[in-house]
Amino acid sequence: MIFRRSKRAASKRPASNALDQGLDQGLALLNERLGSSPREGARKIASHLLVTPTAKVARSIYYAPDMDGQAEPGEIVWVTVPSSPPQERSLVVIGREHRDVLGLLISPEEQHRDDEHWLGIGSGEWEDTGEPCWVRLDKTLMVPESEVQRRGTYIPPRRFERIANRLRDRFDWV
Repeated sequence: MIFRRSKRAASKRPASNALDQGLDQGLALLNERLGSSPREGARKIASHLLVTPTAKVARSIYYAPDMDGQAEPGEIVWVTVPSSPPQERSLVVIGREHRDVLGLLISPEEQHRDDEHWLGIGSGEWEDTGEPCWVRLDKTLMVPESEVQRRGTYIPPRRFERIANRLRDRFDWV
């Protein structure tokens, strides 16, 4: 898990150099003690990323974000995908498969608004710009947990339940 300031939260308050420096130093110390650093996590490109139809990985779905231990359903994680150039993408965790995290891709692209494969989830810490986002329902990404970055972010319970209900209705999740 890597701790860092939210760009959106930082932009809402007046600038204070001493406060910002103190906060950055505190977060760096916390990350160092936890054995992680933002630079280290941001550079790691996912080497094993499997995209599979959501119906093929149907299972029981429940909301259980827990910020210690493993990434759990309801948490938001980030993965650097092997594209050109590599991009950091956010996922909402919907399950696990052994050591892999199952996640749905989050996108701020307005073009998804009327697409039946995408569901609106609004804005949140998963998108720095504060723009509304959508989650792709028909494809699930399976990523080794060691290749995702956790930042202590989760989707609110009611929004997760909307996702879960759509997976139950359309893809036979339980």
